[in-house]
Amino acid sequence: MMTISRLTHGLSCLMAAIALPLAASVMANEISGTLDGEPQEWHVLSEGDMSTANFSELMPGMVNVTVQGHREERYETQGTLSINFMVMQGAPSEASVTYFHESGLTPHYGTEEEVPIEIEELEIDGENGRVKGRVATSLAYVESMMTEHDHNNVMEIDVTFDVVLAREE
Repeated sequence: MMTISRLTHGLSCLMAAIALPLAASVMANEISGTLDGEPQEWHVLSEGDMSTANFSELMPGMVNVTVQGHREERYETQGTLSINFMVMQGAPSEASVTYFHESGLTPHYGTEEEVPIEIEELEIDGENGRVKGRVATSLAYVESMMTEHDHNNVMEIDVTFDVVLAREE
């Protein structure tokens, strides 16, 4: 016959086994680094099965990954950082990086061409995934969609990320 203390211990072990994967996935939603030398942190936002850190399969072997972080824990353009890259046959391509310093889509700072990205870990499995990496580059000012990048007005960014990805259709 099982005693109350053994039952309590068994339930505690079961709760710990359930909580560990949940804690790992919560901890794996970090975007931090420096923007023009100032420390910054961004939040991955999610609702239901949607997330601002996501992937979509364009065709077998070709996946588009977006890591988007918000300065506050709410949807808002100002302060948003977006890192986009493709994965083809398991190998990541270079990335496009954009930082929205104001409340609209323009003006903003971004890469004119794709830049190198370091991927330490990349797992995509069914409906979920995880990516851990780093990108360090210069972001040039873009006044509007009709203007060129202003390479005399740049921000330096060095960001690491470890995020859970959700499948986006």
